Amino acid sequence: MELFTALIAAFVCIISVLIVAAVVRYAVDSSKTSRKLDLLMKEVRNLRAEVRGLQHTKGQDSQHIIDEKV
Repeated sequence: MELFTALIAAFVCIISVLIVAAVVRYAVDSSKTSRKLDLLMKEVRNLRAEVRGLQHTKGQDSQHIIDEKV
């Protein structure tokens, strides 16, 4: 009888963890953070490409763009 109770308790725990995981996943998906993160990553890539282009046109590969601005 104790084994049966332990199996039922384990089953209930597994079901609860799956429900909590589903709720958290839905909350993350509905918050639109993944789309915002993708947009931010694209912007960073564009900025890096622009900085590389500025460095190559001026011929200063070793100097940082921040040092040049300051």
